Amino acid sequence: MVLEVIQREIPVKGTAYIILRDCPEDRLGEALSKGMDKLKKASPQRVWATSLPEGEPLHNGPVGVWRLTHVHDMIWMERPIADLPQPQRRLTTRPLKRSSDDKLWVELVNRAFREVPNAATVTAADVRKQNHRCGLALDGDKVVGAYEVDLSEKVPELVYLAIEPELWRQGYGRDLLLILLEGMKKMDKCTLRVSTANPAALALYEGLGFTRTALASSWFQVE
Repeated sequence: MVLEVIQREIPVKGTAYIILRDCPEDRLGEALSKGMDKLKKASPQRVWATSLPEGEPLHNGPVGVWRLTHVHDMIWMERPIADLPQPQRRLTTRPLKRSSDDKLWVELVNRAFREVPNAATVTAADVRKQNHRCGLALDGDKVVGAYEVDLSEKVPELVYLAIEPELWRQGYGRDLLLILLEGMKKMDKCTLRVSTANPAALALYEGLGFTRTALASSWFQVE
């Protein structure tokens, strides 16, 4: 059994996370208690837990001395890079070249994902990952979005698709997604993970042909 306790989001969002791996069903309650003990001094506002697929799944209701309430699921989706519709507007994209670009990217991604469960608060250290492509999207001279694509594997993964919150529901997310997919035409398909608690993003991806392929994780609030 492996227990991981994540505390870095407590100062920002008030949330701590417990991740269980290879945990048999009869030890779920014990593992949760160990995780909660590690969090006593940090005093998070809320604690969310998951048991990854290689272990026994958590469930609604009592587990040991704790009560769990399902919060959301993270799901894998994918789409072939073919038969792409045309974007409504031709946004331009640019890679991050200057420290001022890095700052814009970090701030925009954090604004866009502030209310999304399990979305990590990004920092400047997240910008220069090996085999990751980060950039900004512009409508004319105005920065309207940000993105990150992981090119570490044969199948690219869309890590972040972020639009300025004031521009939501105006088609910018659809246009940026199509432009990014167009740039992957040498690949067979693209994958991504999305939260079921982010219905706008889920509807966007499904509307453009992404299909659900697997459950990445289920998350429960621990009380």
